[in-house]
Amino acid sequence: MAAQVDLEKCTMCGGYSQPLCVEACPDSAIRVQDGRIVVTEFICEDCNECGCVCPDEAIEVPLEKVTF
Repeated sequence: MAAQVDLEKCTMCGGYSQPLCVEACPDSAIRVQDGRIVVTEFICEDCNECGCVCPDEAIEVPLEKVTF
């Protein structure tokens, strides 16, 4: 299971050029599509980098899946 984004909590926070989670993802598994955050499940390696930088606490990776 890939990172899960709670779209109700997500405020599309600002990084330098994109939301922080998009910038932090080492696998480029997160992108903005149609004004919301989308995770490409087969690319996501469950590292939780996105969850660690999310100021809204809108991203969660099930603990048993975290790979770091």
